[in-house]
Amino acid sequence: MKIFSLFVPLIIAIAGLGNANQESEVDRMKSDLVGKGMGGREKCWYFQSTDQIKECIIQNKTEDAQKRVYSISLELQDSRVPGKYKADAQVVYEKVGNEWKVKHVGLISIEKIE
Repeated sequence: MKIFSLFVPLIIAIAGLGNANQESEVDRMKSDLVGKGMGGREKCWYFQSTDQIKECIIQNKTEDAQKRVYSISLELQDSRVPGKYKADAQVVYEKVGNEWKVKHVGLISIEKIE
């Protein structure tokens, strides 16, 4: 019982670090998307501020030494336009020097939800 009581706080702390890492990755991605656009003529979105991204969930991530590819789900809303949108996208990062930079944002789908 004594050993169990020592490990419980450690397990909780490790789980919290995993969530914090995921959150900071999402926050960084939101900032990186500002100034980028996705989509084409008929359906598109241009990220003008992080406030437009109401929710960002990383569904999948693959990585090698020079490239990271994220599959994400987004809830988007522009305060100047009525309605909310749900979108799925693929964000490709490329390593430039010691930093990761967004190379491409590919829109998979977007639909109005409100």
